[in-house]
Amino acid sequence: MYEDKLASTDAIIKHLFDPRYQNKYIPLQGKYLYLQHYLELNWSNICGVNLAKRCCVEKIMGNELHIRTANSILANELYMMQSLFLQKINAYLLGCLIIKKLYFHTGSFYARQARKAVPAEPLWQPPEYTTCPKCGARMEKGLNMCSVCERQEREQLRHNLAELLRIQPWLTYEDCKAYYKCDKIVFTAVKDSLKNYYFERVRLGFADKKECLLAALFLMEKQPQDMTPSMCENALAYLRRDQSVLAFGSRLYGKK
Repeated sequence: MYEDKLASTDAIIKHLFDPRYQNKYIPLQGKYLYLQHYLELNWSNICGVNLAKRCCVEKIMGNELHIRTANSILANELYMMQSLFLQKINAYLLGCLIIKKLYFHTGSFYARQARKAVPAEPLWQPPEYTTCPKCGARMEKGLNMCSVCERQEREQLRHNLAELLRIQPWLTYEDCKAYYKCDKIVFTAVKDSLKNYYFERVRLGFADKKECLLAALFLMEKQPQDMTPSMCENALAYLRRDQSVLAFGSRLYGKK
């Protein structure tokens, strides 16, 4: 029965966008609304059952699709993989419209979903709730923790990574996985932030002896036993350089 409804929806959409039928009395925005409804019907197939509970179609505007997400963390994750998301969405639009740009919005996600629900034959079921295992706050069932605790854990992870890199600035992402479970994006962001801090301290002449050593180790990505005094001095000279001097290799290692 459900498959029959989807089949009839396919036929209607193809008829609406078929160039042989002008459909003069149907405004373009009305056609977009029908496409939006069709995407909502297939949303769990497009992005998966778990993800479909945390994001939804908001509106179609020309070749742009606006998506509402449960929180900013999810919005960032979807933005990072939007090219794959676009392929899946366009595959379900039957060639009637090509979506070229995705926009992700946060806030009022569950309120919007509740307003969309149809009592007779709901397209969306209100989520079940439980309590966060860390703080006891109310949260959606199926999540590991509430959004507040999740954010605190991410901040704690960034703090732990920063402390680890201050002790061992030569660590790579593969090395770091032996200490903490994290993704490469977070690791790279933390390491780049530390590099920028110590490099700028050296460049401005505010760095003490320890900070100078850390800056040199971050730059060379070598362990202390592999660093010679001349290598350390060259690294610091490079960091103190005027921005208009020669490129990294010739300045750091000298003329060949």
